[in-house]
Amino acid sequence: MKKNNPKDFAIELRKGGYSYSEIKKFCPVSKSTLSYWFRDIKLSEPQLKRLKKKRIEGAQKGTRVKILKTAKAIEEIQRSSAKDIGNISKRELWLMGVVLYWRERLLNKNDNDLKKGIRFTSSDPHLIKLFLKWLSDVGGIKNGEISFDIYIEKNNRNLLNETVDYWADITGFSKNNFPRYYVLKKSKRSLLRIRVKASSMLARQISGWVNGISKYC
Repeated sequence: MKKNNPKDFAIELRKGGYSYSEIKKFCPVSKSTLSYWFRDIKLSEPQLKRLKKKRIEGAQKGTRVKILKTAKAIEEIQRSSAKDIGNISKRELWLMGVVLYWRERLLNKNDNDLKKGIRFTSSDPHLIKLFLKWLSDVGGIKNGEISFDIYIEKNNRNLLNETVDYWADITGFSKNNFPRYYVLKKSKRSLLRIRVKASSMLARQISGWVNGISKYC
């Protein structure tokens, strides 16, 4: 069949089980025109199966494209938004650490810290880094005053050495600073608890700062 006859060529393609979108690549006419040309065509079972397969593939490709497009848009927004932060002042860091500690410890009315000193637990390495920076820059806490406890899921005890290496790398502390670990029954991720020696006074200050924020709100 010669391609210089668009209608006949389109009909041949349709009889071959090609979809409208595929045919339009060779015959740039409207979908309504194709529908009119194909109105009397009866497709066989193999042809219908091919069209169904192409529709599924098209839908899957469209979904992948949409996912990639969305991911790219999210990444661009995150990159642009990160620039909004700029430099963080000491006062901003101070408030960030107070609110972080409020959420992690004081929200649950944990008053032990007021007597025994600061405890902070998280599985998020970024929060751990942030709180360690807060302790150093705001609280004036030295590295020698800090120790750590690791919480690990019971089925992962054989990964303890890897977990210690992981948290040592995150915190920048020697592996000797992780002498204790505790077994968890349900958690699937390791947790790290920061403990600050003789820090009950700082814990009480944080509690007061939280009260100040509460009154402002």
